[in-house]
Amino acid sequence: MEIVYLVLLGLISYLSGSFPSAFVVVKVFTGKNVMEHGTHNVGTMNTHRTTGNKPLTILVLLLDLAKGYLPFYLASIWGGWFAIGSDQNTIYLIAGLFAILGHNYSIFLKFKGGKGLATGAGFLLGLAPALILAWCAVWVFILVTTQYSVLGQLVASALVPLYSWFWARDYFWVSIAIAVPIVVKHAPRMKGVFAGKEPKMYFTEKGEK
Repeated sequence: MEIVYLVLLGLISYLSGSFPSAFVVVKVFTGKNVMEHGTHNVGTMNTHRTTGNKPLTILVLLLDLAKGYLPFYLASIWGGWFAIGSDQNTIYLIAGLFAILGHNYSIFLKFKGGKGLATGAGFLLGLAPALILAWCAVWVFILVTTQYSVLGQLVASALVPLYSWFWARDYFWVSIAIAVPIVVKHAPRMKGVFAGKEPKMYFTEKGEK
């Protein structure tokens, strides 16, 4: 039965991550399809680019964080519920990985989605908050020095296992499972950075920098 419970956890985590927060919020409050604007992805950053509305952006951010935190919370109590014999880190790895896969490849959006940042951050917020602080420090440093937010996001996310090695070594493999799908979704935009075509800092539909 152990494998059944782990599969069930993975499914619940995937469905949690799959909830298209940005798509629903932007559609309900503005009538726009967030996937037809900005970077065409479903996430916090593109909500800002599409609407230029800070309250809506914050709402999407909170929902996306919750999409990651809920699987963490379930994983933290899963063993107690079902007396699973698996190592707790294995349970965390499954929950975190599938939550981000759900966000990046949502079943509700024909397996399209976002890039996993806020959902991954929500999971890490429960797992090891120190990793979020390290991630933010690297992102801000690269953003300030290069003005490329996406570059900061990719590098900061790729280094999550390194942060874990120093500050939360017990979760090293969990951090890899969280970092990889985020990096994979960000990597294609590096072409724009190297070609000088990627917009710097933040921008909205009106082209504001």
